[in-house]
Parts: sequence; structure tokens; C-alpha cells
Amino acid sequence: MKGMNTISTLVRENIQQLSGGRIASTVEIDGEPIRLIASARRQKTISASVRDGMIELSVPSTMRDHDIVTSARGLIAKIKARQRANQRFQSNPELYARAVYLARVWLNAEVQPNSVVWSDRQTTRWGSCTTTTKAIRISTMLRGMPQWVIDGVLIHELAHLKYAGHGQEFQEFTRRYPKMAEADAFLDGVAFAQHGRKGELFPNAYD
Repeated sequence: MKGMNTISTLVRENIQQLSGGRIASTVEIDGEPIRLIASARRQKTISASVRDGMIELSVPSTMRDHDIVTSARGLIAKIKARQRANQRFQSNPELYARAVYLARVWLNAEVQPNSVVWSDRQTTRWGSCTTTTKAIRISTMLRGMPQWVIDGVLIHELAHLKYAGHGQEFQEFTRRYPKMAEADAFLDGVAFAQHGRKGELFPNAYD
């Protein structure tokens, strides 16, 4: 990964003065956005937690950037491992197993989700994917639809674990699933039948 072997000066953004003489800022460590809290009261120790979905590091204000990054990597790895374990536990077992199967059969096992769940909060999208945590959510509106249609949505969200956007490479990747076009057409028809036109309720049917 870029930046793993060489450590440059951390670029601090969104700098804020907090109580107790602490200074908060946002930095990037190995491509991961991190909230950094520098405190003059803290002497040598460095701690990590998750706040509002972002990893937060508390460090001494005198600590050098090189030492911050070196110490932070181990803490970040532990937090991510704990998040992955929690997500696997929270997954819907059957849906997760189906996603892993599809990734292996059609996507050459190039992607691997950490969690796959049914979500009744997905009311304007068929599915969504958080790439930072590899968490996939599938709308409960799909329940009762043909399995090959649900598989198409799973393939779409799995593909986001490799490609963030919906460009040509993404489209070619999803088309490895032989019924991808049919699944998209089926869902377009459902949206049209229920809401008059495709773009009214589902402006972006996937995330």
C-alpha cells in the first residue's frame, strides 16, 4: 500500500481548538482518514477509539509524526479486526453465504465482504455497500423476488468492493454474472410499475 514504507509529515486539516488545550485535526494514515487529538497533558501513551464512524487517535502534542504513524498502524489494525469480527457476527448467515458463493463463482473470488444483511431502511435503493468496512446491505423489498434478481443486486454491491464508481471496468466486472442485464431490466420494470417511472423513487437504484 502506498505510504506504508515511507512516512512523510502528516498533513493536518480541519484543525480545531478543544478544551483543555487539546487540538483536533484530520490526517490520513495509509489512505485512512483519522481524527487526531493532540494533548499537552498526555505524555507518552497513544490511544485509539471510534467516534462517529471515524477512528480517533489521542496522542501527546510533542510526538513526532513518524512515531504517531508507527504507533497508530497497530492500533488501527486492531480496531479494523474487531469491526470485521463484529460485522461477521451481525451478518445474515444465508445472505452472507450466498454473496461469498457468488463472488467465488462469478467474480473469481476477487472480492470478499465482511458482512451482508437484509435492511428495511433501504427504501430508495435495492442495495448499498460501505467500502471502508466491506459491509453490504440489501433491501428487504427484494424478498420474494426471483433468486437470480437478488443475485444480480448482490453482484452489483460486491463489485463495489473493487470499483467505487459505475464506470466501464465496473460494468465489465458485474457482467461476468450472466443474468446481470436481465436482473437490471427486471428491477427497472418493478420500479416503473410501482412508481410510474424509473427515476421517481429510485434515482440511483444502487449505491
